[in-house]
Amino acid sequence: MPSDLPIPSRGQRVLAAIVVTDAVGFSARMSVDEENTLQLIQRDLQLMSDQCQEFEGQVLKSTGDGLLMYFVSAVQAVNCAIAIQKALHSTEKQVDGLAHRVGIHMGDVFFNKSDVMGNSVNIAARLQTQAQPGGICLSKLVYDLVKVRLSLNADCVGPLKLKNIQEPITTYHINAAGARAKSVVVADAKTVAKKTKTQSAPAPTPSKKPTPVLAEGTKIAGRYTIKRMLGQGGFGFSYLVEDTQRFGELCVLKELRPIQKEGKFLKKAIELFQREAKTLHSIDHPQIPKFMACFTQAKRLFIVQEYINGVTYLKLLQRRKKQSKLFTETETIVWMAHMLRVLDYLHSLNIMHRDISPENVMYSRDRNLPVLIDFGLVNNTMSDSLSESVTQNEGLEKALTAVGKFGYSPPEQMFGKCTPSGDLYALGVTALVLMTGKHPRDLMDPHTLDMDWKPYAKISPKLGKILVKMTRQQPMERFQSAQDVFDQLTPLLPNDFSRTLSHIPSGAKAMAAPKQTDVFQPDPSFIAQCRDELSRCIGPIADMVIEETLEDNPNATPQEIVEILAGQISDADQATVFLSHICIPDEALATSKTMPEIHTVAQQRQQGLTRQQGLTPDFITRCRQALAQCIGPMASMIVEDTLADYPDLSPPKLVDRLAREIPDGEKAQEFRQELRNEISVKPK
Repeated sequence: MPSDLPIPSRGQRVLAAIVVTDAVGFSARMSVDEENTLQLIQRDLQLMSDQCQEFEGQVLKSTGDGLLMYFVSAVQAVNCAIAIQKALHSTEKQVDGLAHRVGIHMGDVFFNKSDVMGNSVNIAARLQTQAQPGGICLSKLVYDLVKVRLSLNADCVGPLKLKNIQEPITTYHINAAGARAKSVVVADAKTVAKKTKTQSAPAPTPSKKPTPVLAEGTKIAGRYTIKRMLGQGGFGFSYLVEDTQRFGELCVLKELRPIQKEGKFLKKAIELFQREAKTLHSIDHPQIPKFMACFTQAKRLFIVQEYINGVTYLKLLQRRKKQSKLFTETETIVWMAHMLRVLDYLHSLNIMHRDISPENVMYSRDRNLPVLIDFGLVNNTMSDSLSESVTQNEGLEKALTAVGKFGYSPPEQMFGKCTPSGDLYALGVTALVLMTGKHPRDLMDPHTLDMDWKPYAKISPKLGKILVKMTRQQPMERFQSAQDVFDQLTPLLPNDFSRTLSHIPSGAKAMAAPKQTDVFQPDPSFIAQCRDELSRCIGPIADMVIEETLEDNPNATPQEIVEILAGQISDADQATVFLSHICIPDEALATSKTMPEIHTVAQQRQQGLTRQQGLTPDFITRCRQALAQCIGPMASMIVEDTLADYPDLSPPKLVDRLAREIPDGEKAQEFRQELRNEISVKPK
């Protein structure tokens, strides 16, 4: 799937994470076996390009035996580099493949015609030459940006003098393919000579095994049973768990992994962890998941939070974009008012969220409210004090930590300065993203760095004036409190919306989700979708599992059905894939003021039958099943996107379009023949 990452206009200067790759010994291999080496490099470059798109990056150009890629997020850049090296390592085991080096740096780059230039590109290219074969070399700037979000097994190399780079660059090595690097690169040849005379090189020490991910069924603290992993990010991993001491109530278990896990570092981590946990426990607001417990086990730190039954606004925006829809101004105004209530509450406790974005706000189906998740509070405080920088004079040095996301976070937050106006900045940017569907970098004026949404959305002057002040670059030019913003927003609110900013007490009836009086009748298209996806995970018994689930849970909502079915999948990765492929028909989404109508894929397909020439739900389901046999779980997404992009396809043309997505020519021909036979015998 193509990336949503905006392509910078030519002549534009932007801040970007640059990734440069290179094949080790490529020229030597070419001189020995040119044909085979060309096949290998073409395969590897395609793999890298696919991974780049998967992590929302953009391939800028090929260097022959490597790629130059750019990312908006340093986290995505590092994740992509690790995924590339792991994928390449697995292919090397099968054939005598090529080893590749990767360099990563972040800074200003300049796009000129068909090229990208700048000192940051040069640094990334030079860092690549310092990487171990199969490894990654990244600058300290990148490392500092990602260390709070990724669990990295990195070696600090120290300052390196790079060719044609004026200042030494402090670097880190990551050996993503397996073991740590056997040695580190030192600053220059003189240092090497000096060390060689005085001491012999120490023998490489085996690296410590990374802390394993918790497996399904594992019981933590004697009560929390792991159901599946929800995701990785922030300072560790998040899991969906059952609390066996609360009748199987679902909760979210977050494992926080500090950088240092020994001695005074671990002791300091536990002290900070407990202090910040007390702060989070004091929060009581219906738009924030309730903090339930914290504990340590085997030198691992855990917190338990309330599970929110809902969907992130990022996913809701993605669904709307597929339907060529965005959030309206009225919807966004109401959403902002709800968000200002929770921010006013947090700021009154002197707590900043620090990481507001569409993926960190969920629509709660139960509460009919936006809920703020994933605080940067614990991450920031722990990381500041657990930096591995230890100096002789200062002891434990507090490093400035960038919590938040590029584009959403205000400039001062990148230097560790967090204030209420910073949260309001991120809220304003998020509102613009919901109304324009564009990434913040695409909205930012390259000269003034102010947000310019006029090419993408029509916003009333009154709301526009509020958003301009919320997103000023200088903190003192912004609104200084949520109350200030709410006062300006009040005249724009619907008549039935409360004019007070005080937060709604927990369990308030005014915003409770409407009660369902009728027994839920499953949508046949929704059940068929569940059956298709489940059969790919557990095989032919999927039909029986679905029948038993519906029989045992006659009043279950679509969301509950999906959760129950996901629990029947033993493989956590497959369960995650299953959940991501299901589009849930939820009437609450259609009637909510906070989140208006969103059609399911099945509903879209049904509505499109009048425009599509002869396509029926049964035939589309058959296409999906046949395509899945050829390419696996991606089939559903490809069929869905094909129907969205080409709504007027006839059955034969749909078959041809889908066959092009099958890389194996023989399987593609079998796919065409099988479905064309079905078309030919269909009754007219």
